[in-house]
Amino acid sequence: MPIGAYDLYTREDFCQQLTKLIANNLYINTWIFKIDNEFMGRGHASLNVETIKTIIELRKKKVDMTESIIKKLQDVITKILPKKVKIAMPSLFRTFDSYMEKFCKHGGVIEAAPLCPASKVSSPSIAFMIEPDGEIEIVGSYDKFYATEYINAGCFFPQTSLPAMNLHTLCESVANVLYEKGMIGHVTIDLVSFPNPSDPNAHPLFWAVDINNELSENAAISSFFDILMEGQLNQETGEYMIDV
Repeated sequence: MPIGAYDLYTREDFCQQLTKLIANNLYINTWIFKIDNEFMGRGHASLNVETIKTIIELRKKKVDMTESIIKKLQDVITKILPKKVKIAMPSLFRTFDSYMEKFCKHGGVIEAAPLCPASKVSSPSIAFMIEPDGEIEIVGSYDKFYATEYINAGCFFPQTSLPAMNLHTLCESVANVLYEKGMIGHVTIDLVSFPNPSDPNAHPLFWAVDINNELSENAAISSFFDILMEGQLNQETGEYMIDV
């Protein structure tokens, strides 16, 4: 999972947690905000800190983060947020204040963005079914693509962002926890994958960034495709074998 803060319900808590995250992770360039009850990127917003003078100075000086420095940083962050935050869907939230109003009403999270250009980040998802006996079955996988930043426009099926990944093992680790909590049924895990900064030629790294406890539209389309094409799904890789 990415570095972040969760279960935020007040603007004061939001600013405090964001400041602490920035202070303790100065190397992170972009922070992403998400409203808990939104979907498909509608409740996303982001803050790029690379051009904030105070952060540029802190990066250069490499100072120890004392309480007084963090307090000054919070004052700066609180002041610049309405001007610097980029809202993914400005037609839904015209101002930062209106965005924060809904964020605080329904709760939200702050997450670090991967340390690479946005063009290098992929968004695979894996859908699976938890049976009543706890066994799982992969329904399908797909890579989402964006119309605008963070706003999902569609998907390519199956996913190719994690080419050497055992999807069944990944889903099983999540399913075991959910099953212990008494859950069965359809689940979709949303991931982001990105190049390994220490070895760009290595297998991509990935973070789990969302979970949907329902049969999503894209998962249903995967099932329909399977029926239509009379294919056979590989439970490990998520790839389809189609007889032609």
